[in-house]
Amino acid sequence: MSGEIRHASSRQLWAGALSIMIALPLLVQATTDHAAIMPLAQHSLLLDITHAGERIVTVGERGHILYSDDRGNSWSQAQVPTTQMLTAVHFYNSQRGWAVGHDGLILVSDDGGKKWRIQRDGIAAQHQANLQAREHAYQLIEKLQIQLASAEDDQRPRLELALEDARMDLEDADLALAEAVFTSPLMDVWFTDDRRGWAVGAFGTLLATDNGGRSWENHAQSLDNPDEFHLNAITGDGQGRLVIAGEGGMIFRSLDKGSNWQAIEPFYAGSWFGLLYNPADQSLLAFGLRGNLYRSTDFADSWEALAVDNHVTLAGGGISADGAIALVGSVGTLLQSRDGGKTFSTGMLADRLSLSSALYSGDHLIMVGQGGIKVRSNEQ
Repeated sequence: MSGEIRHASSRQLWAGALSIMIALPLLVQATTDHAAIMPLAQHSLLLDITHAGERIVTVGERGHILYSDDRGNSWSQAQVPTTQMLTAVHFYNSQRGWAVGHDGLILVSDDGGKKWRIQRDGIAAQHQANLQAREHAYQLIEKLQIQLASAEDDQRPRLELALEDARMDLEDADLALAEAVFTSPLMDVWFTDDRRGWAVGAFGTLLATDNGGRSWENHAQSLDNPDEFHLNAITGDGQGRLVIAGEGGMIFRSLDKGSNWQAIEPFYAGSWFGLLYNPADQSLLAFGLRGNLYRSTDFADSWEALAVDNHVTLAGGGISADGAIALVGSVGTLLQSRDGGKTFSTGMLADRLSLSSALYSGDHLIMVGQGGIKVRSNEQ
């Protein structure tokens, strides 16, 4: 059965996401609504944060995207053509960036995050894939019927079995088209230059573009992921090496700008929720469920478990210009490193609200999650 067909009755709702993320709706519909401009948007649930040059951009629930030009002291809300949850944001340079989220949405900005437009409508893309799957089944049935009409006796059992499978595929395709369209949420996005980028998500989703996002292609078949484990994070070194991490301890690596992918032998059976690449020493951090944290100095060839006094799920983080690292997670957990991720101090914010990502901006550490944006001094 083609993996392109997705309908609600054939998929379980994605479980295992961080507690800071709201549950996915079982049936979803595309929307042309714009995110409402709200005075308290900076206190809403926000899931990712990044730099766009000197500007800071953060994304989250209800299509909220906010930006700051003064290191997080004040925030403005961007013009965004969706009310869907946005899960991740990435800027290649100070002007051009992408955000991804539920409904398989991909947004793009050309002005540093002030205005956004939809570049990929996942609902429409999935509906077209379902139409193509039905057409393929029709054509295959017609071909097999012609072959059966002139087949030798010893060929008929094989052709009849293939015809039965094709008819079942057609029934599934018709069912998918009769139901409300379901498409996988996207969880992360990363570009290695202004043209070549990738987005990853639930049920093994891997999308790729080589034209700056004007078109996106399904590359899930490039990964050895037959169980369609959710893919939660992607990052790279900017020189063509890429890493993807997800549930079930799955890690995939490419050394040739995504042309080929290698599955790394699992060394941990739980879910990964984040990856960080440190250009200062070319090290990688992978982190996730129950505070598991590993470091690699050979771009995923080998991994070392870090002894950190933390058993709380880690969701995201950031690296400063001078190599300081912050990792954040559930119940306000904050881990910080001043030695490239070899050792970490552990702490917890007083409000105990879960955090999803963080970045350094000058002498500020800016964190986002439940309750919105939190800014504190690096020295706190």
